Amino acid sequence: MSCRDTIHLICWYLEGRLSSPVEREIERHLEGCSDCRSVLEAAMNTLDRYFNSERAEAGADTFRAA
Repeated sequence: MSCRDTIHLICWYLEGRLSSPVEREIERHLEGCSDCRSVLEAAMNTLDRYFNSERAEAGADTFRAA
């Protein structure tokens, strides 16, 4: 699998929306490609910050409403 293909599928990979064979191809590619691993880590960090801040805002709103 090429870097372009891997990067294109990163979000679906993180969401578990790919078939097992495609996931294995991506994982095989990630083992040997530090550039694509960096893209994966950046995507994971972005999603983590987004969802954590969304939870924090929801908690703050609940706290203010009480």
